[in-house]
Amino acid sequence: MIRYLIKNYIKLMSRSKINILLIIVCPIIVIAVLSSAFSDLMAKYDGNDKIYAGYKIESDAVPQQMIDALLDAAEEENIFFKELKGIEPKDAVRNEDIDAFVVFDKDTYKVYENKDDEIPGKIIEYMISAFYENAGAASLGIARDDVNLTIKNAKYIPPIESIDYYGIIEIVYFGWCAIVCGSVIFLSEKKYRIGKKIQVSTLNDWQIYLSKYIPLIIIVTVGSIISMILSIILFDVHWGKIPLSLLILVFSVAASSAFGLMVYEISNNMVITVIGVFAIVWFAGFFGGSFETYMFSSHPMSVKLATPIYHVNRSLVELSVMGHSDYVLSAILYCGAIVIICSMVAVLAGRLRRRGRA
Repeated sequence: MIRYLIKNYIKLMSRSKINILLIIVCPIIVIAVLSSAFSDLMAKYDGNDKIYAGYKIESDAVPQQMIDALLDAAEEENIFFKELKGIEPKDAVRNEDIDAFVVFDKDTYKVYENKDDEIPGKIIEYMISAFYENAGAASLGIARDDVNLTIKNAKYIPPIESIDYYGIIEIVYFGWCAIVCGSVIFLSEKKYRIGKKIQVSTLNDWQIYLSKYIPLIIIVTVGSIISMILSIILFDVHWGKIPLSLLILVFSVAASSAFGLMVYEISNNMVITVIGVFAIVWFAGFFGGSFETYMFSSHPMSVKLATPIYHVNRSLVELSVMGHSDYVLSAILYCGAIVIICSMVAVLAGRLRRRGRA
């Protein structure tokens, strides 16, 4: 019977115009709008323009070796620092011929941006953040005579076209709204009490859950792949290592489907589910780079790493421009953990609700 339910759900979901609009059409429209709107911003600093910044060191605990390594790494990215002592950061940005100013303290730093042009400051902040992340907190934040610091220049993501960036991450973002693809069918099912008929069948709780979960994954994955193909045909979006990118995309859809079904099983209300999922996905996308590019965003790295969308976005973007990414494994493991945890919670919530009505 589970095969019949899966087949029936797939048939109903594939006929839904809402699904076609949300998963296939909406990403293409948003890709066109955002890539056009931010093309100048992302192209303005393509690695050829020089950026000049001042800096000063507030604490003796900051290793000079770390500063030297940072300055060398910055020069490779056409970012040139000069030390400015005895001057306020805001005055330096306003009066000196520099694009930004960085103050280094014991184990922190603060970037002061030029209000007339904040992009160089964003680039510098991302560069320093990447340097700290790659060099390691242990080697950067300790200043002791008995510690030998081994610092390597951080590797930075090469320039990426806005059409490639948004052509990838918007498909991921809309894929995280997977539960909407089943909303009409689940509402009709509840209206005509189909769930009660399924309850008296021989299906167990996991089979009932999988009969909804598997069709949702299939429909959203197929829709995302169609949108992906259209992005290549219409906008010439470059997806790196297609098989690996598809694998990450499937894991992302599987995680979003499990998350949406969990919220639905807990709330037992599709309106609350859609609003709740959209709200959570919006915030996750905001910090994960779905709107403001994660390269230029000033959000703390700990906040970015807390959202699975960041891991998925970064792995796919880096695969596109570099052919490899250190975030592939974390994206797959994070999404896999969400699938397991959310599926278990969804099955438990559904079981408790059905028993409560028995």
